[in-house]
Amino acid sequence: MSIRFSAIATAITLSAAAFAPSAHALTITRGFSGLWHDSSGANRGFSAEVVSTPDGKQLLAYWFTTDASGKPMWVIGQGPVDGDSAVLSAVIGRSASPSSTAQPWGQLTVSFSDCTHGTVRFVPNDPRQPRGETSIARLSGDAVQGCSGGISDDRHTSDEIRIVQFFANTGAVPAASGKVRFEERSNRTDFKVEAEDLPVGAYSLRVAGIERATIDVVTVAGGTEGEVEFRSPVEPGKILLDFDPRGEQIEVARGSTVFLTTQLAGQPGGGGGDDDSGGGAGGDIERYVLHVEASHDGPELKAELEERGTRTDFSVELEDFAAGTYTLNVGGTDRGTIDVVAVQGGTEGEIEFRDPPEPGHFLLDFDPRGQVVRILRNGVVLLSGTFPTQPVNVSSSAGGNGNGSGNDDPPGDDHGGHGHDDPPGDDHGGGHGGHGGHGGGHGHH
Repeated sequence: MSIRFSAIATAITLSAAAFAPSAHALTITRGFSGLWHDSSGANRGFSAEVVSTPDGKQLLAYWFTTDASGKPMWVIGQGPVDGDSAVLSAVIGRSASPSSTAQPWGQLTVSFSDCTHGTVRFVPNDPRQPRGETSIARLSGDAVQGCSGGISDDRHTSDEIRIVQFFANTGAVPAASGKVRFEERSNRTDFKVEAEDLPVGAYSLRVAGIERATIDVVTVAGGTEGEVEFRSPVEPGKILLDFDPRGEQIEVARGSTVFLTTQLAGQPGGGGGDDDSGGGAGGDIERYVLHVEASHDGPELKAELEERGTRTDFSVELEDFAAGTYTLNVGGTDRGTIDVVAVQGGTEGEIEFRDPPEPGHFLLDFDPRGQVVRILRNGVVLLSGTFPTQPVNVSSSAGGNGNGSGNDDPPGDDHGGHGHDDPPGDDHGGGHGGHGGHGGGHGHH
């Protein structure tokens, strides 16, 4: 039977988005293709088509306007998309597409504030024609039937992608660690960055040299921790993912000092990832965390329960275990298996439950609070801990993301481990891995 856990108002999480001037609030996607009209009342129309070319994504536009004598004419422009705008070289339209032999008209700069409103700045070469700027509004339905202004709008295939990597430590703070996770699903795209055991404070998240957000590292049980989450389409508590981090250098830095760095792969290299974003969310979030490490740099267990207004999520992540299949036992009942696989920088695995369920998650029909969470292999308990009954309480900030503390294995519950709680500075990552549909978790009820 499905259980709905009641949510109590608790603000969590960290990370306010602090964008550098070069970061955009959205990106022009296929969702912006379609018909637009001049909302200023002028007799002008605008048709946009976002196309992929060998030189990258470009905006092809057809602008219905008038010439210097007031006669109707078509202007055709094309130019590269740069975040929320595109500068188009325009010609007088005499065919379906611009060509090198067409008569140059001038320049159009098209920008969008959201999926239904934009601006066109026009600079014709003919001095008899006026220069200026006009507002445009959507006239037809959007091409993806759910424009978000995020990179999920441009997805062409139904294949699911999951890329997980650990950061390399530059040596500035030797104990620091972290990881990045990029995931595409049929209904969304997620990008998450975690950092652990850095000194408390604010750090810049840079992707391809552009500052995309601030990660607020705070004190938690056993050390320090911070994270930031992006999502397309966006949801409360996350930042719109309007850039593609794949293949780019990702850094956690403060000023000129880089603490953690990695170049995210362009394609999955094995393993899974964490996903605690999921479908719609809203309101306050209540979060419970269990974090156990068997010994210094030993196998690590992280379990989280998150209650939102619309759903409840429970995930169990393993890191630095030997590759193989492990049994998750909660309160004496086997709840599923976790496949630990090799990823760049280590090993990890995960299983995820949700109420109500969705593809890739198992139905959460049990309450882990107050129960002993055990990880077994071939019937032997390797690591365990008692899941907390009290939520993590972390102050909330605009644009923030879930983060919190962990409860290390209490005395007598570190079955099969070394019986040592994780010292500050040794929480290497917050392991994540594949789940059902990604080769990670297998549920049993």
